[in-house]
Amino acid sequence: MDDLDDLAFRFFKLFAQYEYSLKAMGYGAAGRNGQAEHDWDRFANSIGSRIMAVNDEAIADARKYILDQPPKRQVWSNGAVQWEAVPNGDRSSQALFGHIRRVRNNLYHGGKFNGRWIDPDRSRELIGKSLLLLETLVPLDSGLNEAIHQNAA
Repeated sequence: MDDLDDLAFRFFKLFAQYEYSLKAMGYGAAGRNGQAEHDWDRFANSIGSRIMAVNDEAIADARKYILDQPPKRQVWSNGAVQWEAVPNGDRSSQALFGHIRRVRNNLYHGGKFNGRWIDPDRSRELIGKSLLLLETLVPLDSGLNEAIHQNAA
């Protein structure tokens, strides 16, 4: 499972760089108590939409997989955590980035790892395809590319 651990680390690192970049590029707002929040939807509708136009088989496969088989979300039901399917009829860049954020949330909040990987094959697909899409988008926008690489130094 070391390969899955490495994949998850690479995904987390790039996702963190994205979150920095969104704020640096002005894709954010003040939350209820003034805290900085990311505006992923606005980002997805402007810059993120470029990933939808990439005509590459691996990218098209990654988009299709995530949109057709999005990560489930955790819900409380009868006093316990359960997995619930999410709607997947929306084919927009906003939906795609919403699913990628859920991949991150499920990993970060312990939905996919409790000392061992839960459904490692599915986790590998979701993490790997999400990472590929995030990596592919970086050079497609000069502002994002600059923000990511300044943060990587």
